[in-house]
Amino acid sequence: MDSKKQQIKINFNEFMQLHVKGIRNTGIVLFVVGVLALILPMAAALAIELILGWLILLAGIAQVIHALRSKGSSRFWWEAGIGVLYCLVAFSLLLNPLQGLITLTLLLTILFIAEGIFKVILALQLRPASTWVWLLISGLLSCALGFIILTNLSGNARWVLGMMVGINFVFAGWALIKQASHFNKQ
Repeated sequence: MDSKKQQIKINFNEFMQLHVKGIRNTGIVLFVVGVLALILPMAAALAIELILGWLILLAGIAQVIHALRSKGSSRFWWEAGIGVLYCLVAFSLLLNPLQGLITLTLLLTILFIAEGIFKVILALQLRPASTWVWLLISGLLSCALGFIILTNLSGNARWVLGMMVGINFVFAGWALIKQASHFNKQ
């Protein structure tokens, strides 16, 4: 078991040393975007919801166009139905963005809890590496945010999505910056 942990540590260290600039730059971008979302949480939440609505609408239109190309085949109605469903969901998000925020907040809360669990597991696997603790902190914070938001979802949905994404991005970015600065010294 120790040789497997040692191999993980070697692979992780080699990867970090090869990609230190890209990791640092990614961390900086995540940190800056996170700070902007924290400064304007409602704007960030609405932007996320509206962008997602437009993306789903474009996907629905593409699916309907694809279905029209297969007109006459047995799959036409299934593919057209999927495209129409995408468009209906998109219209729902675009026409009633505040209701969409509750749904998106719930989905992102679940995502953050799952992300946190995965980060904690990864941090524990990388524990011999010197920067594992930053990944652990980021994972624990993601889990904590998810559980805090679940306790008052309806009251928080209008602003918490932007705040949640902002906090997550700030800490994820900080963790990457700290890891990159550690490996930049070596």
